[in-house]
Amino acid sequence: MAVQICSCEGLDPKCKKCFGSGYMNNQFPEETVKTTPKKGIVKQESFLPENLNSLSRKEIENIVPRIIDTLDLKSKKQMQILHSIPFNTTTFRRDFKEKFAHLQKIEDEKQALRNELDVISNALTTTKYLVTFKYGHFLSEKVMDVTSNRELKTLIRAYKKLKQ
Repeated sequence: MAVQICSCEGLDPKCKKCFGSGYMNNQFPEETVKTTPKKGIVKQESFLPENLNSLSRKEIENIVPRIIDTLDLKSKKQMQILHSIPFNTTTFRRDFKEKFAHLQKIEDEKQALRNELDVISNALTTTKYLVTFKYGHFLSEKVMDVTSNRELKTLIRAYKKLKQ
């Protein structure tokens, strides 16, 4: 018996093959073992132009929802990954290194998006526009420390309480 990565990559908690863990047992280890290719660091594409002062209010009102939607989508993906990690085991950090690396990568991308929102907010305060951002997901405005098990578990509990 060998262990291989499931096709759902642990993102489907109701998966019939891996039951949400991302790993499944396989009888034929040599023939069907799937290796995940290493992905390099991808530079986050910015929604902002180089000169923010040249934008009109309407253009800014079109950019901000796209940034927030992207932030919400990344937050949802993070929550799916968090739900697929079994925190009740003692070796989850070792067994799910890829998921924690992916969580950190998403968190870095979210921080870049939050920085863009801060730039827009600072630019709009000089023009006396009222700026309030409404996020669609629980994790969108939260900064997550992927290295802290306690914080990750606390975020999951708070999210579950919010959903009830």
